[in-house]
Amino acid sequence: MAESSGKPVAVVTGGAQGIGAGIAAALGEAGYAVVVADVLQELAGETACQLAGRSVEVAGVRLDVTSADEWARVMREVDARWGGLDVLVNNAGISPRGTIESTDEALWDQTMAINLKGAWLGIKAALPLLRKRKGTIINIGSTRATRPMPGLFPYVISKAGLYGLTRQVANECLAEGITCNMVAPGWVDTPNERKIQARHGRPDFPAGIRNLTTPEDVGAAVVFLASRHGRKVHGDILYVDSGLHVADDAGMVHLPDRVRPPFEQRIEEA
Repeated sequence: MAESSGKPVAVVTGGAQGIGAGIAAALGEAGYAVVVADVLQELAGETACQLAGRSVEVAGVRLDVTSADEWARVMREVDARWGGLDVLVNNAGISPRGTIESTDEALWDQTMAINLKGAWLGIKAALPLLRKRKGTIINIGSTRATRPMPGLFPYVISKAGLYGLTRQVANECLAEGITCNMVAPGWVDTPNERKIQARHGRPDFPAGIRNLTTPEDVGAAVVFLASRHGRKVHGDILYVDSGLHVADDAGMVHLPDRVRPPFEQRIEEA
């Protein structure tokens, strides 16, 4: 890693693409030095190069979030270059499909390891550096953390667990001035989500869905929570889902097996 410019520092896991890349870009534009951490090392490097081309101080590193040893290595590198950490964004995750019965132990273990254990390991490894700056932890969850949906068994449970982790960490870190919150996006159009939808019979995704959340929307929410004003929020969940968590479809979700009148008509009928 090269010499530091003295900027505040953020680590974004799963930062090479999709939501993570949007978060990394938003933090970079807000003046942070950004560590793009991803298990896909080559892609992390490519994303870092793109951000560097936009005058962002950035480093691309390999990180398997399920490995305590790799977390320790990344934190050593951050400490050596910047001497502390201001923002940890636990974004790395997978969103497999499955029911109670169709989910096998391997899928359960993989989902929990990446979506939940990975965040815990990251927080544990980053705390010494966060203490130096009274930093903030931002976990990227989902509307499904509090609003379950059939067919997303391991994913829903992992994100609900991540919300519990968020609140517990917030409680334990309250006296240290380290904040911890969760951002909960709704439907987000990313390359990986398109692949998942195609595998499950929706090659036209996101057709039929309105009010999609974008990676830029999630990035803006992260920047707010990391800001001076956002630091008044603690142990909370910030939904960035166009109302999905209160209405489930909120007039936006494509439901091919149900015939529903337009959202505006339902409002008039109510």
